[in-house]
Amino acid sequence: MAANVFVSYDHDDQKQVGGFRLLKNNPKHPLDFHDHSLKEPVTGRSGKSIKYPPSDPRSKPVRDEILKKFDRCSKLVVLIGDGTHKSDWVEWEINTFFKMKKELSGENTWKRIRGMTLKGSDQATIPSALLNQSTKVLAWDPEALDKWLDQDPDA
Repeated sequence: MAANVFVSYDHDDQKQVGGFRLLKNNPKHPLDFHDHSLKEPVTGRSGKSIKYPPSDPRSKPVRDEILKKFDRCSKLVVLIGDGTHKSDWVEWEINTFFKMKKELSGENTWKRIRGMTLKGSDQATIPSALLNQSTKVLAWDPEALDKWLDQDPDA
């Protein structure tokens, strides 16, 4: 059964993340998951994208939308590019997902989160929130990620 996943990434890596998402539609590739990530930017009443950092009160609609998505997800995949470690949103998503799932998984919560460097970013700095949660990070290896997605996070 395909895992329900939220994919966290720095938006500067949008093109590569799009390629990652296409892998699950490739019949020659085993990667299988239900992507519950935001597909479109969250907009305010004016119709413009909300682009404030998570610490800004004006970003509340974005945070609320992500929290709704997290409720439906059992796992968080963090795609790591060269600038991901500087993203306030990626840090917030990792820390918030961990806190939300800790009630379910206790000390095994870190098993619900996996980082994977994007192709060509093997030397990228790992976001501190991933390191703080003792989460494993994979080099670009969609097949290894697929094996992890198939594992029960509470086992």
